[in-house]
Amino acid sequence: MLENKTIRIIFFTLMALALAVYFAGLPIDVTRDAGKYATVSKEIFQNGNYINLTVHGEPYDQKPPLLFWLGALGFAIGGISNFWFKFPVLLLVFFGFYSAYGLGRSLYNRRVGLLTAFLMAFSLIYTLYSMDIHTDTPLQVFITFALWQLAEFIQTKRNKHWILGFTGIGLAMLSKGPIGAAIPAFAVVGHILLRKDFRLLFDYRWYLGILLSFVIVSPALIGLVNQFGWDGIVFFFWENNVGRLTGTYVQPNSDPVFYVHNLLYLFLPWSLLFYAAAFMEFKSLLTNKFKTSEYFTFTGIWVFFIILNASKSQLPNYIFGIMPLMAVLTAKWIDIALIRKSELLKIFWWIQTTVVVLLWVVVFVIAIYLFPIPEWQATLFALLGLAATIYIFTKSKTSVARLVLPSAIAFTCLAWLLNTDVFPYIFSYQAPPKAAQFYTENARAGEKLYNFHYEQYELFFYSEPMAEQLSTEEEMKAVAGKSGNWIFTDAEGFEMISDLNMQPDTVLEYQHLYLNRGHRFINPKTREEVLQPMYLIKY
Repeated sequence: MLENKTIRIIFFTLMALALAVYFAGLPIDVTRDAGKYATVSKEIFQNGNYINLTVHGEPYDQKPPLLFWLGALGFAIGGISNFWFKFPVLLLVFFGFYSAYGLGRSLYNRRVGLLTAFLMAFSLIYTLYSMDIHTDTPLQVFITFALWQLAEFIQTKRNKHWILGFTGIGLAMLSKGPIGAAIPAFAVVGHILLRKDFRLLFDYRWYLGILLSFVIVSPALIGLVNQFGWDGIVFFFWENNVGRLTGTYVQPNSDPVFYVHNLLYLFLPWSLLFYAAAFMEFKSLLTNKFKTSEYFTFTGIWVFFIILNASKSQLPNYIFGIMPLMAVLTAKWIDIALIRKSELLKIFWWIQTTVVVLLWVVVFVIAIYLFPIPEWQATLFALLGLAATIYIFTKSKTSVARLVLPSAIAFTCLAWLLNTDVFPYIFSYQAPPKAAQFYTENARAGEKLYNFHYEQYELFFYSEPMAEQLSTEEEMKAVAGKSGNWIFTDAEGFEMISDLNMQPDTVLEYQHLYLNRGHRFINPKTREEVLQPMYLIKY
């Protein structure tokens, strides 16, 4: 009884700490893509135009509007800030965990559903992309919801499930375009075809559902037609998706195993367990001549996974859309191992024990060497987590607790360290928020801030009044030297401005970290080498 009570205390404490980890990521500054998305949300909030999207006043066609609507909603509730841009998305992520529980339960049983939600909640990709917001964050939520409801529809044929399922697909498309329909299509159509349930394809509700999804995504299409004509529609359905896959729209960067090795950290602490589950799944399929209870996970994961690895455009966040299915597959085989009490459970236990040891090594290397933590409370937090881990390993006789709780505890300590210390420190070397804050606090009425020779968008989000973009050297020359004008620029832009020989009133220099060089910033010995100067000039 004492052991069970202690395990329950550890479990509920862990859940509370995990919630705190997610909330700790909300105040961290936005940058790069997240900075752009926050800027679009800000412009929607300020101009009230929810259909015709703009970024620094120019028409914007790169992403559909749902994420920006959520950001604008947050600003309407609490004002323009990091927290209120991210908070509505975080609530949506939590809804995604519930949908994942429903999906796992629908495909298998309640235990698999609970394990699926648990694996997702305690994984790096979810904590990372709840802090660094991408359109993939709401995308995966609505894909999960759609898959859950369509799995229920296939089983029950009830109308509410196909309506909710295709509503989810429509909202997924409203988050990131046709990929929101492609992943559910791979899973659902693949499931029906492999089960040879061909008559189900003739149910008229599938085709009404497609129409419903198009109605839901219509605000994005209307905005594109308004601003770009029919070229906007072609871009939405073809160039912005197929163009990325083929490398014709973005710079090619093809690595045939890119997502294989990126999953090692993205799905921490469960990545090795997922690989083991995938191996067992393929082995089972081959042994049983490809007969299984469901094919959602098989076609939903592997068709898209193969496409991604063959794609010419590869970014870690692109894998996010199928993470819920990966979690279901992993949870399924955890459940099988727990029920059979077999050698498989021992293999899984040794895999996770290895991961736990490595995670604790990483925690202490970060805390002691890479990003030393001065606060004694953080050290105490880590030591208590380590003590709880050791207690479960040595005292618990409950198989599921021994298998998953130590991993979740070690991961939560790592995630807490990242969101409260490492990421805030790294993002403190982002020059645009600092420059925008200085301008906002010190500019007089009528003075203007301009962005020159810097391609990201953070300056527009953090400045008030919002900065204006100088796209050419001629535009820069037209505003440089005029009293009351401020210009933010990089080192090359500063050199061009200096060549004009116009005496500024104030020049502030900031040390800036380009996050694509972040791997060298992690090492204290090379940290200073990767920082680049950026400047705020006032005339």
